[in-house]
Amino acid sequence: MTCKPSSVTFIQPLTTQGMKTLDEFSPASPGRVGSGASVLLVDDEAAVRRFASRVLQREGFSVVEACDGEEALELVQGQETYFAVVVSDIVMPRVNGVELLQALAVSHPDLPVILISGYATAELAELGIAAPCGILPKPFPAEQLLAEVQRCMRRPK
Repeated sequence: MTCKPSSVTFIQPLTTQGMKTLDEFSPASPGRVGSGASVLLVDDEAAVRRFASRVLQREGFSVVEACDGEEALELVQGQETYFAVVVSDIVMPRVNGVELLQALAVSHPDLPVILISGYATAELAELGIAAPCGILPKPFPAEQLLAEVQRCMRRPK
């Protein structure tokens, strides 16, 4: 997989108080929350994919990565893997996260999609984005990613 980021932006939280680093994040407990469920992780930034993938895999999720929405659509439409949830960045080359969300809302309406973005949630609503299952602001801590994935997997279909 060869991904080229659309841009590189470094965002520093105002405080790291209460946030754990990935190294401090404890490995999965015996009752791993993921139980092998497959997550499609879509982001053109390798560092974000690497972090999110490690967090999810530590909790027992199976993670498939895609560089952008076009690759993600090919994976979903290929039906080789059943995905329990999609976690996608918004700003990416070729097919962005909003376009991916809209395409999946038509072809796979029961597939929950979580969008991750440096934009504020209010700004996304103003852009007329179809309702994703959840929105994670960048940067996000490991606990928040896991909580959002679990919540979206439990939602009624």
